Amino acid sequence: MAGLIPQSFINDLIDRADIVDVVGSRVTLKKSGKNYSGLCPFHDEKSPSFSVSPDKQFFHCFGCQESGSALTFLMKYERMEFVEAVEALAKDLGLAVPREKSNRNYVEVDQRIFQALEKAERVYKQELRTMPAAVDYLKGRSLTGVTARDFGIGYAPEGWHCLSEILQEKGVSAEVMLKAGLTIKNDSGRVYDRFRHRIMFPIRDVRGRVIGFGGRKLGDEEGPKYLNSPETPVFAKNQELYGLYEARKALRNIDRLLVVEGYMDVVALAQRGFPNAVATLGTATGEAHYQKLYRYTDEVVCCFDGDKAGRAAAWRALESALPVLNEHRQLKFVFLPDGEDPDSLVRDQGAEAFATFLQNATPGIEYLFSKLGEGLDLQSLDGRARFMGLANPYVEKIPAGILQDLVKKRVREIGGMDFGSVRPARVESRPRANSSNDAQFGSVLAQRLIAMLLKAPNLWQTLNSDVQKQLLAHQQELGALGRLVSLLNAQPQADTNEILIAWPEEVEQHRLIELAKKPMASNAQAWQQELLDGSMHLLRLRERSVRQQRIAELKASGEEDKLRDLLPSKTRSGDSASEV
Repeated sequence: MAGLIPQSFINDLIDRADIVDVVGSRVTLKKSGKNYSGLCPFHDEKSPSFSVSPDKQFFHCFGCQESGSALTFLMKYERMEFVEAVEALAKDLGLAVPREKSNRNYVEVDQRIFQALEKAERVYKQELRTMPAAVDYLKGRSLTGVTARDFGIGYAPEGWHCLSEILQEKGVSAEVMLKAGLTIKNDSGRVYDRFRHRIMFPIRDVRGRVIGFGGRKLGDEEGPKYLNSPETPVFAKNQELYGLYEARKALRNIDRLLVVEGYMDVVALAQRGFPNAVATLGTATGEAHYQKLYRYTDEVVCCFDGDKAGRAAAWRALESALPVLNEHRQLKFVFLPDGEDPDSLVRDQGAEAFATFLQNATPGIEYLFSKLGEGLDLQSLDGRARFMGLANPYVEKIPAGILQDLVKKRVREIGGMDFGSVRPARVESRPRANSSNDAQFGSVLAQRLIAMLLKAPNLWQTLNSDVQKQLLAHQQELGALGRLVSLLNAQPQADTNEILIAWPEEVEQHRLIELAKKPMASNAQAWQQELLDGSMHLLRLRERSVRQQRIAELKASGEEDKLRDLLPSKTRSGDSASEV
């Protein structure tokens, strides 16, 4: 990463952008008094409730409550990440995006790696035209020239140094080729091309940059059938998805994404009317993949072989998905006939047959119940108890919310127990996968303070200066609340939208949005006293916690003679020391 984008540039970008132009180029708007109105692009509606204010440079939907600036609109409508949206808006305005150094441990990526990979892609595409065997292979898989072009498919020549010699002539150094994973060095120090005599599939990031390759061998020579680029500074295969960039390019709104196993599956499906397929890169579908998938759609359908190995892979995929599921996100599984994959099925049986399989996909939670119940006699007490014992750890992986509540209810129904009369299952003391994020938002009190400051940022200026100083002094320990007060102290005029846009951590940003939207009793005027009282109480709790921790440390080290100075004044005389 090249560094942070200065907040001053982001503010300037929002000020320069005309939100009516940004929104109007994507949504039909009509003048309505001082504002513009139209049908909301974020939910289905028949009468307009979506309003754009040129004066405030702000959009708001009175139906679904979505709102924000031109930058927020791009992120939501185009499903862009924050940096993508900034770069896209800056490009439209003819501005270069500046970067500033940060005290974080960012590693600046060598841009020559991207350049080398882009040049390699062009070489591979040129070589495909001169290799009849490679062209015949693609024709044999029923791929058209248009599909090959759209996915940038190419061919790596047979020689040990064909690519590296061409790239060297184009100014790419041997060092950069090695860093990019285009060449490989063996134990004896010999360097040669990694990909030889293979059909080449370029792998792109969500911005369209080539970050690696997948190669399918053509001959009977030694080596794996498919070979991927190694891990490099720009390529982490456990986080990337082949075809995601192409799917986003082909579809403005992605209703669902299909996860398949191979490059040819993605390409074949796209050619036959399914441009929404993506593939993992030789790894199981992990939690990081699902985080990325659900950024662009609310429905993910995973396609697996119907054999034992395919169902085992589906189970692993389900386990990885549980921590990111909620009532808005659907996960489904399709099991194809033995010996079939999406590529062979659409070629042999047609697109309609594949569409039928998709329509009959199994919901992930139903698959969870069916797998857990396999081999159990659910008519017996022992079988039902065993089922509930097996289910509880998986239920606890699902984030707290409506979906988890429904799953718990269903588990108890299958177990033959009345939902209302059952005590909650005991939760292990082991931290959950998202506990570090939960810890950043602290107690219920801390979350309420965060919500108040998000809804009415000007409340920060009303706080007693001593309380402000103490909160700022403890910002490290206060997690998300500490970062919020620090931001408000540095930018006292920031509104809710500017705070959310400026937030550096994406996972925390989503949580902040939830808090900002959550209804709260009373109003901003009543919050002023509540904010003061709550802040002082939080600080007292923090002071007490630090003191108790210090007491424990002194007792453990045998320095009990120093305890007196840590005790509250009322306990220093006499023998009452209940806090020790």
